[in-house]
This record gives sequence, C-alpha cells and structure tokens, in this order.
Amino acid sequence: MPVISKSSSQKYAPVHGAPDCATLATLRGNPDKGPSVVEIKLTPGCIIPWHWHSINESVVPLTGLLEISMQGEKPTIIVNGDYNYLPAKHIHMDKCTGSKPCSAIVSMDGIFDIHYVDKSGAEIPSEQAFAAEKLMSKSSAKPASRP
Repeated sequence: MPVISKSSSQKYAPVHGAPDCATLATLRGNPDKGPSVVEIKLTPGCIIPWHWHSINESVVPLTGLLEISMQGEKPTIIVNGDYNYLPAKHIHMDKCTGSKPCSAIVSMDGIFDIHYVDKSGAEIPSEQAFAAEKLMSKSSAKPASRP
C-alpha cells in the first residue's frame, strides 16, 4: 500500500529504551511489531551510548550533524543526503554534534530493540549506559588536571 507521510502531521514520541533527548515518528509500519520506517530527532548534544540492534538499520540524515561511531573505527559525521547502513548486532554510538538538532530517516527490517554495552562489549541496562555517558561527558568538559 502506498504511503505519504507529511511532516506537518507527524506525531513524535520518546524512543523506547533511548535517552529522553531522542524522539521518533513512525512513517510506515510499526517498530514494535516488525519492519518500519521512522524519522528520529535528536536534540543538540544528544548521545545514544554504545549499543546494538537485532535488526539491520539504514539511516539517511535530514538535518544537523549526526556523528556515528562504529566499534573499532573512527567516528564519522553524516549529513543530509549521506547514507549509513548498520548491520544487525554491529556495536555503534550516535551523537548529534553542533548547535542544531539532528533528524534522520531510519529504515528497520524487523522489530526495533536496543541493547546497550560497556567498553568490553558486555550488555548493560540502559540506566547504567546513560549514567556512564553522563560521567564521561562531565569529565571531558572539565579542564585536565595538572600533574
């Protein structure tokens, strides 16, 4: 069935399992039941800590500077018109860099889930991932201590 989704009528809601700085609108399908296409919005500075999904994701940014860090690789900033494919179970982190909000179209080939991991790759609860990210953000904002 054809779908036309007008941005003026999209309804955004928190992303289940993600930080409060991330919201999404479902454009097609239902991410809780199967394949879907969503638009995700991240506030400036929003970080979705290291995680993986059981599904494959395709990401096309619309606005802002979306930094994608993939395990074992240097972070990459993607912008409007770029494309990012994340295979299932590939550990990554997302960050909205710069002063403007980020938005992207995300296509998922199955039921959406999110599994947070620590530095060793072991799965951890979302609360622990969010707390660790806040600690890292605060420590990086402080000037380096003098020896």
